Amino acid sequence: MSDFDFKPDVTIDEAVQYKTLISEFENGAEQRRSKWKNPLRKWSLRYKTRTLSEMNSVRDFFMGKKGAFSVFTWTNPNDSVEYMVRFVEDSFRFSLKAYQLYDFELDLIEVK
Repeated sequence: MSDFDFKPDVTIDEAVQYKTLISEFENGAEQRRSKWKNPLRKWSLRYKTRTLSEMNSVRDFFMGKKGAFSVFTWTNPNDSVEYMVRFVEDSFRFSLKAYQLYDFELDLIEVK
């Protein structure tokens, strides 16, 4: 079971990122090298109209990991694969939408 098991809303934005080093020479030629063998994945998780208790649980997990400092496991609901990830940002932002109902988003990035 994954460390982070808070189910986001149905919409999850997913991205694949490669790291390519490009060296440009004076004559206009380019040399390209791949820094990573495999791409990294990123996800944006959205939580809409969540209770104060749900928001506090996610925030407490975030604070326990010290933002982007610590790595944890998370299972992507799109492919049911467990990934080693960390938070992208060191800040947790949330919005009060109605009495004790909150919206918040979190970005995760795969760690190799």
